[in-house]
Amino acid sequence: MTIISLEGASAVGKTTTAEVLCDEFDAYRVPEVNALFDTSKEDSTTWYFERQCDRWEIAIEREQEHDFVILDGDVLQPLWYNWIAHGLSHERADIEEFAPLDSIYRFYRKKLQERAVGFPDRYFFLHTDTDSLRQRKNSDETRTRRNFESHLQFTTPQRHYFEQLQTQSPERVRFVHTQSIETNCSTIRANFPISDNRTDRYLLTVLDAMYDWAKRTTPT
Repeated sequence: MTIISLEGASAVGKTTTAEVLCDEFDAYRVPEVNALFDTSKEDSTTWYFERQCDRWEIAIEREQEHDFVILDGDVLQPLWYNWIAHGLSHERADIEEFAPLDSIYRFYRKKLQERAVGFPDRYFFLHTDTDSLRQRKNSDETRTRRNFESHLQFTTPQRHYFEQLQTQSPERVRFVHTQSIETNCSTIRANFPISDNRTDRYLLTVLDAMYDWAKRTTPT
């Protein structure tokens, strides 16, 4: 019973990699928030964060029935996304922030204490160059990928965040250079976490350290 999360830039191949792994193994994929839930103008300011907790709950339930669960995107995404967005929004009006970083941190800290959300047993951070991302985006007619060019600015600081997370929790993060879906899957298989040697999913010290780092670090 293991929970992994695939992360990386838009068009890097997270969903396709997850689907291939599910076909190969007895695995369950938890889609992103926008693929699972409908939004409305009346939604609260914490609606998106709460839906990430719902995704975690789905993962916890499904891991009882499958060999492992794949989170297609990080349930803690608002923390690092808003750190990046805040740093870039001064220069780009098309980049939207969720909420102040402090309030996002407080929300997640409370939920982590309640075990209503947690860190996956391992992140696989998929990465490639921006030209390859553009090529993949242009060849995929199934998704519009809203604000794709703006979000390309997130790729480097996003990687810096996960490099720092690896420093804080070395066994939790692995990096995958995406050459093909086949190489993604083979790298993930070779670096799959051992279920009886998992790191703690609910470590407040890791969340606190990442928040402190984000507060003093400018996304570049």
